[in-house]
Amino acid sequence: MRIGSSLYNNSINSFYNNLYQSKISVHASKLSQDFFPVNNAKNQNAISSNSLQYVNDIKSASSSLSGVLKELSGSAFSQRTMVSSNTDLMTVNYSGNKINSMDDMTVRIDQTAAGQLNEGKSLSSSGWYEGDRGTNRFTVETGGKTTQLSVNVTAGDSNRDVQQKMATAINNAGLGLRATVETDSKTNRSILKIESSVTGSDEKNSFKLNDTTGNVVASTGANEVSRENRDAVYSINGGPAQTSKSNTVNLGNGLSATFKEASAEEVTISRGRDMDYAKSAVQSMVGSFNSLFSAAAQNVGDPKAQGLASRLVNVASAYSGSLQSIGIGFDNSGRMTVDSKKLNEAADSGRLQQFFTEGAGRNFGFASQLGRLADNVSKNTSNFVSSNLFGNALSENFSYSGLGDLFQYNHMGTGNIFDYSF
Repeated sequence: MRIGSSLYNNSINSFYNNLYQSKISVHASKLSQDFFPVNNAKNQNAISSNSLQYVNDIKSASSSLSGVLKELSGSAFSQRTMVSSNTDLMTVNYSGNKINSMDDMTVRIDQTAAGQLNEGKSLSSSGWYEGDRGTNRFTVETGGKTTQLSVNVTAGDSNRDVQQKMATAINNAGLGLRATVETDSKTNRSILKIESSVTGSDEKNSFKLNDTTGNVVASTGANEVSRENRDAVYSINGGPAQTSKSNTVNLGNGLSATFKEASAEEVTISRGRDMDYAKSAVQSMVGSFNSLFSAAAQNVGDPKAQGLASRLVNVASAYSGSLQSIGIGFDNSGRMTVDSKKLNEAADSGRLQQFFTEGAGRNFGFASQLGRLADNVSKNTSNFVSSNLFGNALSENFSYSGLGDLFQYNHMGTGNIFDYSF
């Protein structure tokens, strides 16, 4: 509201300014030490491109946060897709646009596709290597190509030393093979394992190792095949067995499935909520919150921006227990973090939707509380920065019309811009 009398207007502005500054000064030191990086810009009384960017960053981040919170209050959890009844056995991906016409189907996975696996001899890990010393050369045949590799075996090498040298040589050759040395701490025995990343039963997908100089292949048993390369075997809706060289299978109409484990259990694919979409929206919310927090906190010379950052922390801290239960925590700087495992569990159990939609349309709940603040900052950004830090460009249109919102409390009695208790 604008006051006709210049004298009255100056007086009321002075009153709010004095009150605001006195409240801020009490806790500014604590906030600076606990949450805000020290980044006092030089020549703050002069407007600059950095100053304008600072204000624009606050406006942009608050607008983004407001938008994603509105989505999480409802529509993010109404998206539909095709889902798997057992994601431990099979996951699905739907990229079509005719979800309402999609029928349920069942899939049984009799065998997953795999690459060849060689498991060498179990040798005493620390035992003295008894094979040939010096330069040992061996070949790897795969994909119709033969590659020669070599390792240097010294007098003091143990069995595990030689196994590791072979694994390193194979991995560095870029042959599509992954070599590892697995050691059993209880028995102190180690095994060289070599696995192909290419699945499918084609002969060209197999590999073979042979000694040419020395005997490292024979001594370690590196050419002993424990699993042949193979196709996936599966059936749809109880039909005949089908094969695939890959564990990702196109089922048609924009639907694909990825096999993870074979089982006699039939996995059902049906229409359900797209929780990946909702979890992505949560990740966006966290990113927007952190962007707004960082934009407000970057200049400790602006008490209003510090007040905004503090208020963000206050709103979040009022729901800290519930946020942690769905996988959202905070680091030492006050920024949000995400525990993906907890987030997935909360999505599967329904707790994620319950948390974000609680109080939707009735002005309570985390999304409503934080959303109102973000929306106000987006629409009235000048009320959340100190105009005297940026020259007349902001102060000409600056008023205290937004102070009413700054004095509001949330349902737990926290969140007032002058309340800095955490």
